[in-house]
Amino acid sequence: MSIDGNDVTAAVQGARAELRARQIVDAAIALMQEKGSNAVSMQAIAKSAGVSVGLLYKYFSDKEQILLAAITRVLGAFRDRVPQAIEGIDDPVDRVTEAFAEFCRAVDDHRHAVVLTYRESRSLSREGLADIQGQELETLGPLVDAVRGAADAGDLRDVPPELFAYDLLVLAHTWALKHWYFHAQGLSVDQYVEQQVRTVVLGALTDAARSRVER
Repeated sequence: MSIDGNDVTAAVQGARAELRARQIVDAAIALMQEKGSNAVSMQAIAKSAGVSVGLLYKYFSDKEQILLAAITRVLGAFRDRVPQAIEGIDDPVDRVTEAFAEFCRAVDDHRHAVVLTYRESRSLSREGLADIQGQELETLGPLVDAVRGAADAGDLRDVPPELFAYDLLVLAHTWALKHWYFHAQGLSVDQYVEQQVRTVVLGALTDAARSRVER
């Protein structure tokens, strides 16, 4: 089977473009976190990323597009990683626990972007904010389904599944928002997950489910 040279060239160019876009977004995240998005110009982003302003505009037309790309990267990590993490897990409580744990790990891998999302999302246009909110609802779906599965199995006390899933999501985000404190306490992300599971998840279980999990 022969390999088309044009296909190889296109693949290389695509990989190079993806790497360059990531490079630009990484530079923008660092600058915006330090100074705030309003104080960061496209010229400053280009300089920090090591690209020309003209090349920057070939990838992103304005700062909002860059900010949206940073937020979408985080949400994409949630969307891809959480379903994979709970695939093949049958026990309803284990599915909830592992979904929460993977959210926390994804947050840990994108801490700066998560903090930037909280700080700068208010600067998005109405259309941009609606897009991000829609993506967030989509990424939360697997966790909501896991919580609902535990509720349907009789493993949870009288807990609204959507509200409980959002509580867990906020706890995952808190790892990034207050990382300075948890780091000072010597906590790793896995230790943080373990403590939150003991405090929050186990506390929401029925006595029967808790005794089963703690065996």
